[in-house]
Amino acid sequence: MTDVTSGPEVAPPARSVRQLGYQWTAGPAMPLLSLAVALLIGAVFIAASGRDPLRAYVALVSGAVGGATVQLAAYNTSETIVGAVPLVFTAISVAVAFRTGLFNIGAEGQLLVGALSAGAVGAAFGGLPGPVLMPLTLGAAALAGAAYGAIPGALKAWRGAHEVITTIMLNYVAIFLMHWLLQNGPMTAPSAAGTPASAKIGDGAILPVLLPSDLVPLSRLHAGTLIAIAALVGFWALMWRTSLGYELRSVGFSPRAAAQAGIDPKLRTVLVMAIAGGVAGIGGAVQIQGVLYRVFDGFSPGYGFDAIAVALLGKSSPVGIALAALLFGAFGHGGALMQSEAQVSAHIVSVIEALVLFLVAAELVARIVAGRRKARA
Repeated sequence: MTDVTSGPEVAPPARSVRQLGYQWTAGPAMPLLSLAVALLIGAVFIAASGRDPLRAYVALVSGAVGGATVQLAAYNTSETIVGAVPLVFTAISVAVAFRTGLFNIGAEGQLLVGALSAGAVGAAFGGLPGPVLMPLTLGAAALAGAAYGAIPGALKAWRGAHEVITTIMLNYVAIFLMHWLLQNGPMTAPSAAGTPASAKIGDGAILPVLLPSDLVPLSRLHAGTLIAIAALVGFWALMWRTSLGYELRSVGFSPRAAAQAGIDPKLRTVLVMAIAGGVAGIGGAVQIQGVLYRVFDGFSPGYGFDAIAVALLGKSSPVGIALAALLFGAFGHGGALMQSEAQVSAHIVSVIEALVLFLVAAELVARIVAGRRKARA
């Protein structure tokens, strides 16, 4: 018998040119345009200083991923990745909070607390074997960062304190706590010369180098790169493949609607800030276990603050964060060669990064204002 209630199968409508154009402008178009404009303005500054912008940018790219030999190119590329790894962790910390409607400006402090915890545990239990000491050190950093991130989450949930203010203040608490612990406090290593530092962590806590020295001499590309990739995959799985991620994104879209659906915005606020802090804390541990092997006072050049630009430029998506972190890692390592070969100050890289952040943030603010005007209309 023919089912008269079912008609012929209708194919889904094809996406229009307008829809494709909107997806492009809402996705990668604005970050790419912001980067292009920032590079163009940077070229104007370079030319105004009497230098050749083209030569400067060629040196920048060569220092990031190129070189006269294959080994040198491999080394430069590996150093770019090493510089991108801590930015991946801190950018995820910023992005996971942003997806829930929160602004985590405290990734820097959470990273420092994680690094201090990793340094303390890695040195205190340095005699343990690697299979025990390595996860113990990473776990201690994750717990410390999560606890530190949960503080502004709790203040936001139950006292109404704005997370931007509290996370900024906690950054300075972490910075001065690090100064005290390493300069004349309980973590100061008696034999550390020069920059105040903690004792060296145990060999079992050190992350192995991925590239052998006979293939790429002096390479520092460590296994923390794999942990960063796992963190990106975990971020994607949490936010888009779990019920918890759906709840967190629902709170970000509308806390009132989420509450009416049975989702407790207060608990989710504390939870997401704890997750953000834990990820940043792992980033601090990876930097200690993979690169420094001890905690140096002021070791971070501002990873947590650069992470805001990385998260915004990457549209708070895993792939976007990875690409933006690599871009900033390239800026960091390639800027040194640009200064030596093209006689252009490496500070021009900071100018370009600031311009990228300004342009992307301006686009974000414009979207928020337009959305509010549309809602009122």
